[in-house]
Amino acid sequence: MNILQMKYAVEVARAGSLNKAAQTLLIAQPNLSRSIKELEGELGITIFDRSSKGMKLTLEGEEFIGYAQNILRQIK
Repeated sequence: MNILQMKYAVEVARAGSLNKAAQTLLIAQPNLSRSIKELEGELGITIFDRSSKGMKLTLEGEEFIGYAQNILRQIK
């Protein structure tokens, strides 16, 4: 896990959509999706429930995003 992956996950949680987050982050959507899947694999949790309506945080995801936001605030 790295800072960039945390930043990506926080933005996807905020936007509720990979496409919207990718536009905000100025990266390609497939790269963002791959990064989130890698992060979930490294952590051994599912951060987002994926559906045609977008991305919604799981309970584990909510906990992770809280930690990630705190870390990102501290390093700004």
